Amino acid sequence: MSSIFFYARKDAKKNWKTFFFVIIAIAISTANIIILNGFMDGITDGFLEKNMDTSSGHVNIYPDEQDKYIEGLGIKEKKLEGMDGVVAYSPRITAGGTLHYKEKFKTIKILALDPSKENEVTILLSKVDSGETLATNDRDGMLMSYRLADDLKVKPGDEATIVFENGKPRVFKIRGILHTGLAMDTNTIIINFEDAAEQLNLFNKASIILVKLQDETLSGQYKNKISEELGIQKIKEWKQEIESVLSSFKTFREISNFMNAIGLFTGAVSVGIVLYINILHKRRQIGILKAIGMKDLQVLFVYILQAVFLGAIGILIGDALGYAGTKYLEAHPFPDPTLGSLGPRFHLFLIYDASLVTMLIVILAAAFPALMASRTNIIKAIWGN
Repeated sequence: MSSIFFYARKDAKKNWKTFFFVIIAIAISTANIIILNGFMDGITDGFLEKNMDTSSGHVNIYPDEQDKYIEGLGIKEKKLEGMDGVVAYSPRITAGGTLHYKEKFKTIKILALDPSKENEVTILLSKVDSGETLATNDRDGMLMSYRLADDLKVKPGDEATIVFENGKPRVFKIRGILHTGLAMDTNTIIINFEDAAEQLNLFNKASIILVKLQDETLSGQYKNKISEELGIQKIKEWKQEIESVLSSFKTFREISNFMNAIGLFTGAVSVGIVLYINILHKRRQIGILKAIGMKDLQVLFVYILQAVFLGAIGILIGDALGYAGTKYLEAHPFPDPTLGSLGPRFHLFLIYDASLVTMLIVILAAAFPALMASRTNIIKAIWGN
């Protein structure tokens, strides 16, 4: 083994200029994997956090399939209050309608909630870009999504008319402009729960109840417990709510993997070609080594070990570049009008995964030229044939 290490190290030193470019290719491939995967994790985690912070509880209660609304809201709220482990809950009403401002109008989604209860479950009402949030007893105010405000050219303090889906109109004052980074930024209006119940004749009813638990990991147990206590079958855990969100990121993850594969292929080709050319130029030396007693397996290990040397150096440099690049972009994310900002998130497993995958690809790329070297015919090699 000592002779294998000695020859592999000596050969690498002699060809360091050529091997330098191989190391750079490996380093770039490794850094590329870390940064791209970090970006995907950052976008996914950020979107899920926003979704959980603004749109979902740990357990969400829906009307049963045959019903449009949850009936008997008051009784169900009392039962939730009496359950150990339930920290808070927030009933919501969702409806459609149109918003009229001066001579313009837009189709809107109406989200009605109780600010005092909502603030204990989500941070939705804190996502105000300008103006003020919706107060608990504010029966005349509304929050407007920022895209809708841009389309209608409105600002906090203006008045607009909401025509509810049953045809009833009512004038509201715009308290603030909302920016969540989610789909609700498109055309959502938020008003007080009691206002919507009155306008839509939905007293003691709700479209959904968000429930916050003391321990979110017990959501599965509480799902069954709440179902039994409230007599409602359609209840979802937060994990089920984000399944649809995660599925939408599969395409982006596949694109990211494709780009990673291109980078790895580039590094693998560089390693394979350089080792192949190096072996062609050293066939006579390989023949002499085999003539003085070096076995085929030892020759194979010489070039595999050489690839491991190159891979290890390139991976270490790539890890450093990937870490530095990810941390920099994490601190300086790209601004985005919809999501607010786009940036990666660094996790230690990003380095482990990138290093392992790159090293395996490097070894596989070196396998063919190394095998070719081990099968070199002694006589032909020494005579230069």
